[in-house]
Amino acid sequence: MSFAGAAWSQATTGTIYGAVPIAANETIQITGGAGFNRTITVGPSGKYSITLPVGTYTVSLLQDGKVVQSRSDVSPVAAGAVAVDFASSAGAANAQTLSAINVSANTLPPIDVTTTNQVTTITAKQLQQLPMARTAEDIAMLAPGVNMGSPELTGGPLGTPINVFGGASTAENAYYVDGMNTTEALNSQGGVSLPYGAIEQQQTFISGYDAKYGRSIGGVINQIGKSGSNEWHFGARALWQPASLRSDPVNYHYANPLEADTGYRPGDLAVYRKDDSSSETIYDAYISGPIVKDKLFFFLSAEQDDIHAGATSEFSGSGATHVTRTVHDPKFYGKLNWNINDSNTLSLTGLKNSSKTWGTFHDFDYSNLQSGAFSSLDQTYKTVFRMWAANYTSYITDNLTLNAMLGKMHGAYYSQQPAYPGFDPELPHISSASVQDPAFVPPGGIVNSQANSTIADPQHRETITNYRLSLDYKWNDHDFQVGIDNINSWDLHDGSQNSGPGYEWIYGQSDPGTPVFGVDPNVPPYVAPSTQCHDGHCYYVQKHVDLSVASVRVAQRAQYIEDNWQVTPNLLLNLGLRNDQFVNYDAAGVPYIRETKPQWAPRLGFSWDVHGNSTLKVFGNAGRYYLALPDQVALSIAAPVVNAGVYGTYTGIDPATGEPIGFTPLPQNPATGVSIDSEYGQAKDPRVSASQNIKAEYSDNYVLGLQQQFQMLGTQWVFGATGTFQKMSRIIDDYDAIQNECAAGRAQGYAWMTPQDCDQYAQSLVLINPGETSDLLMKSPDGKLVPVTFTRQDQGFTKGPERRYYSLDLSLEHAWDGKWFGKFDYVFSRTWGNDEGPVSTYSQQGGSYESLTTAWDFPERMEWSSGVLPNSRKHQFKIYGAYAITPDWTVGANLYITSGTPRLCRGGYGPNQVALHGSHTYFWCAGKPVPPGSLGFTPWVHSVGLSLDYKPGWAQHKLDFNFAVFNLLNDQTPVFYNDFFGTTRSPNADYGRIQDTRPPRSARFSVAYDF
Repeated sequence: MSFAGAAWSQATTGTIYGAVPIAANETIQITGGAGFNRTITVGPSGKYSITLPVGTYTVSLLQDGKVVQSRSDVSPVAAGAVAVDFASSAGAANAQTLSAINVSANTLPPIDVTTTNQVTTITAKQLQQLPMARTAEDIAMLAPGVNMGSPELTGGPLGTPINVFGGASTAENAYYVDGMNTTEALNSQGGVSLPYGAIEQQQTFISGYDAKYGRSIGGVINQIGKSGSNEWHFGARALWQPASLRSDPVNYHYANPLEADTGYRPGDLAVYRKDDSSSETIYDAYISGPIVKDKLFFFLSAEQDDIHAGATSEFSGSGATHVTRTVHDPKFYGKLNWNINDSNTLSLTGLKNSSKTWGTFHDFDYSNLQSGAFSSLDQTYKTVFRMWAANYTSYITDNLTLNAMLGKMHGAYYSQQPAYPGFDPELPHISSASVQDPAFVPPGGIVNSQANSTIADPQHRETITNYRLSLDYKWNDHDFQVGIDNINSWDLHDGSQNSGPGYEWIYGQSDPGTPVFGVDPNVPPYVAPSTQCHDGHCYYVQKHVDLSVASVRVAQRAQYIEDNWQVTPNLLLNLGLRNDQFVNYDAAGVPYIRETKPQWAPRLGFSWDVHGNSTLKVFGNAGRYYLALPDQVALSIAAPVVNAGVYGTYTGIDPATGEPIGFTPLPQNPATGVSIDSEYGQAKDPRVSASQNIKAEYSDNYVLGLQQQFQMLGTQWVFGATGTFQKMSRIIDDYDAIQNECAAGRAQGYAWMTPQDCDQYAQSLVLINPGETSDLLMKSPDGKLVPVTFTRQDQGFTKGPERRYYSLDLSLEHAWDGKWFGKFDYVFSRTWGNDEGPVSTYSQQGGSYESLTTAWDFPERMEWSSGVLPNSRKHQFKIYGAYAITPDWTVGANLYITSGTPRLCRGGYGPNQVALHGSHTYFWCAGKPVPPGSLGFTPWVHSVGLSLDYKPGWAQHKLDFNFAVFNLLNDQTPVFYNDFFGTTRSPNADYGRIQDTRPPRSARFSVAYDF
């Protein structure tokens, strides 16, 4: 047994391995503070290896049952390995007698030569030393190539930010807690994570993870929770981030040079933010210890996070508000560890995370920048996640290990509009009041007390079951692992309907003589030009109905096999193969996507210990990674949806309710109402909802790197250089150009698919692989389905999706030596192509829009789409570390400096700036094409965090005072500019103005005591 590779199991374990002098009657004993005690035999070649739970251990070499050498403080990281070698006193290769010595693990090599991938591990101690926000996503930002996602996209399920890993989008990552996949199943945006104080380790995998991991293209956030031990521990911490020490946010101003209306001209105040405020208090406590010494242990923690914030809405002539909100986030964590016997262990993790938000609106007057009278109460939102995971390990023999994991997660989403004086729940919502006809209303328009356009189903729930089973067998120079990885997810009672009477009024503005919607009156959808025109503008209103509620589910299956083969003492090969299957079910429980044929994902990696002493490692990996569709795609694709409205003019506006007076429908096709996606509530046939030959999205990723240990300034350093290339060439997205579908049908002999009757036979929002030939099923007059071959040329695309990413990562790291640790990291990278992935930053479409973006709806949307993609950041610098000034005082730092992302302008289609397909969301601006990246980039981001920690010796270093400053330079850099141009005749006042910035400088105090 000479294998030295890491056994990942469910990424809750690590590996200790090594070599010993060959001698008679020798064994290895591993003991830990949590009662772990296992003795294993040494192989005939003097090698040993054991996989065990994450923790701190003492490794002892025994001869004739007596300890002759030992190493203490050995702490393997999850999915990593630590080499612990023993040598005879004389250095002889075949010593018969071993001398007794005891050394510290500080002498262990800093380079893990058993891993073939990129991973950043942050320990609980480092979390206390570094100035960071208390989220999994902020910890992940320490890893190379990980950046902040756009604030314009949906955040995590509990309000946390979202990350971008390498060239992938925010919806292509995975989250794990103690082996359980906790990725948000509804839309894959973020996941559920541990309370900050309960994190033992967090690993951020950038790329190159082996066959055990799947369902992600970007990266993996893997958290290991803390465990109890034979010693009793308990403590508490209080943190306070006061509003008084937070700098004023910068104001936002209008910037569109084409806008001439008073109040909206360039330089006019758009959003008053200087009186915005935010304060946060956090309390947490924990207790841990033995229930039965050496056998059963527990760890319990609780955290309460409260945020109080205030913000002012955008200027709108009148109707602006100032809102004060409270966010209440309690978290509970518990873990039991049971050493059943020397060969069997069981752990049980429980987690509950909640987030509740409520707020109050007051009128705000932009003429004097003062808040006024009470306006309304905001909806109350509450999201609760409960999760448990059981991990069982059985050491059947020294060479055969069984790992099993079963976990469940339940999510509940609840929202309610509380009553208040003046609120009338029967009123319709008024949308886009700022473009009401100024002949009837004051600037800014008229609204009413109905602030909600839709009301979510209060019974909305989600349930996820994840079970994994793996068998690990070590034989000679091989470590074979085989396993299954299955997930079932249910999205129950998901959806919403219009508030009030079941519809809303949406006001709009158009150009004279231009159809409000469409081009040809005989080809739906079409709305004639508005006749309500004056002063160069036309006005209209839409009576809109939005209704969608359904229960859907997704089944995901995977099988994998891999061999970690120690080809030579210095060369390790990781040879893996994974097979993923996905089945998505519609509201009736019928599959509309069935990817059950083998989707082979090879995973190949190597690690070359060049000198054989862990001082120079060359590594690389190549792999394919598949991505399933999340649950919520079915709500639009495979469930009845109403998303349509009747367009018309009006002769006045009710001054009390904002409703139109004298509503007269415009000529439109269909006459009963128009839907851009032909969503009129009709039942959807699952056979029609997706191409019959549709394939899953995938990416091919390649990594090559090295790590070199060297001495500098009298201490050890590790230099790293890693190159990465990612290639995504296939996605799934919806296609809406039904006239193109019917044209293909007519060309294949189906004469009844006329332009006028097309919507009777073609289904809009059909899932396809854009740019690839799709086998569609379309309706015939007798109700039967007929096959239609739909080529890339039929779709109207010149090419399919393309996303390419390359990067070079250079790093310099100094491990903690009792005095300090630090890491400097620089990444040079570029992401380019014509598709960001399942979400769209440019269209601000995340969340329920995943794989339903507007990008591939119509071929015109993809014209001039190739260029630098929105998550591309050419230069990224990260520096973090901590330095112990004295045994009592430690200073920490965290610097994040990066270049900007591409700016964009989206407008009407073509030189004439047409509102083609009812929108101005094309890669055209003022009649000129504007490919992504052609308008420059947002400014560089400079974020500096510093902390000072004091653990007084007179309190035995159990008392801890900490002061941290975030964004020390108060660099409120713009990170997103409004990119919706409109047209030159009807410019969007918001175009070009700052829409999001980095948060202002803030400070945080904390005090803790650990008993």
